[in-house]
Amino acid sequence: MAISSVTSAMHTALSGIDRIGQRMEQIAGNVAAGIESEAGESNQLLKSGIIDLPQPKHEAVANMKVFETAESLLNPLLTQHRK
Repeated sequence: MAISSVTSAMHTALSGIDRIGQRMEQIAGNVAAGIESEAGESNQLLKSGIIDLPQPKHEAVANMKVFETAESLLNPLLTQHRK
């Protein structure tokens, strides 16, 4: 039971990291579209991309912490002897 809970936490963290990658692609697309668009639209797309950029970094750090913590809990569970 404990092992499945820990692996579930690891899976959730990895899924979060995958979603961050998708979000980064979206932000990059917005920035590229802002560079290629008319002057009035350009500012808004660029601003939103630049403003949104720090959040995925914080989300990635948080997901990595969850994964690392779950991994540190999983190793002893795998090596402990069953009674």
